[in-house]
Amino acid sequence: MNKNFIPNYLTLCNIFCGFLSILVTVHGYYVWGTVFILLAMLADRYDGIVARKLGVVSDIGHDLDSLCDVVSFGVAPAILIFEKFVSIDKPTSTLIVIVAILSAIYACCGAYRLARFNVTKMKNGYYQGVPITTCGSVLAIISLFNLPSIINLLLLIICSYLMVSNLKIKKI
Repeated sequence: MNKNFIPNYLTLCNIFCGFLSILVTVHGYYVWGTVFILLAMLADRYDGIVARKLGVVSDIGHDLDSLCDVVSFGVAPAILIFEKFVSIDKPTSTLIVIVAILSAIYACCGAYRLARFNVTKMKNGYYQGVPITTCGSVLAIISLFNLPSIINLLLLIICSYLMVSNLKIKKI
């Protein structure tokens, strides 16, 4: 096997887990939805590390990583929060539309954050805005607790803002 593909396989595991999260979430398996987001987080954590260790960092790997992150940490957590809200609170149709819009805004903010990251350079070891991986993982973990739905929605809104903010986050 060509070692150039090893990090890309890890990156594809990221989107694989994100996709599985979406599938199981829409069928009401919220814990599994969270588990798959967290597995995506592990794959995302190690794809870059493996690429650097093997000396096979590439533009395609970088772009593939961002595309996968939109699914795993943008769309999947948004659907998880939306589905939990709809299933638990039995809201009115107007409220469902509002929560759907807030969830879509979160996914859009995540996509924008990744696009901005891809075209700007890190300055002095700092990122601009909170990484989508962090926000998606936090939303997934928080969804495990039986918090009032309004708390999950507030966190969704806060994470949306933090991803597109000018807040400087130190790279760990």
